[in-house]
Amino acid sequence: MSEVGSVETSVAEAFRRADTLKAPLDERLDHYMGESRKLFPTLESSYDDLAARLRENGVGGRVPGVGETLPDVHLTDSEGHLVRLGSFMELGPLVISFNRGPWCGYCGLELQALARAYPFIASIGGDVVSIVPELRPQAQALQQKYGLPFSVLTDRNLVYASALGLVFRAGDTIRRLYEILGIDLTQFQGNDGWLLPLPATLVVGRDGLIKARFIDPDFRNRMKTEDILTAVSEAH
Repeated sequence: MSEVGSVETSVAEAFRRADTLKAPLDERLDHYMGESRKLFPTLESSYDDLAARLRENGVGGRVPGVGETLPDVHLTDSEGHLVRLGSFMELGPLVISFNRGPWCGYCGLELQALARAYPFIASIGGDVVSIVPELRPQAQALQQKYGLPFSVLTDRNLVYASALGLVFRAGDTIRRLYEILGIDLTQFQGNDGWLLPLPATLVVGRDGLIKARFIDPDFRNRMKTEDILTAVSEAH
């Protein structure tokens, strides 16, 4: 087996072990991070530095707070249709998850958790969407890879995420490490900015007001599924 193939196999196994843990999402994420530190110590150390820098710079500070209106936007779904984000809130509360792409294991664990919670969310008239900066083929790959029962929307050139203050530059060190691992954001996003969205989760009511939100400069942390379901239930 080639070195690249061996790494891919190890990553897939680390993800499988984390995803099948009988534990809350935060514990599964911690488990995956521990495995990733063994496989990619330099990358995870760079993530530590990046998270500290993002926290210091206040990234994510422009996202409306609880009780405020979330700006509406038109985005393209994985089938190429132009859709209005607000249309997903017409029947009930909407969970919005900003993600990086199918190559991000942390996003994958969060999305798998949302997929498992989706039947309950849908049962009370709610919905879920994932918003990524990637082109349609990658949006489709994300939906298929994790068997997502909800829509994946493309935020081309991170226009919407930028308006919310959720965008940061990957930086030269992470760019070099990603390129070694075959993660080419230029190809995936259709531009050479090497920009990424800060993963964030919002629960928005039918009235367009934010009911709950989770934004952490350390993008390896995600909103607890239990907190999402509580917010959805209360927003219904």
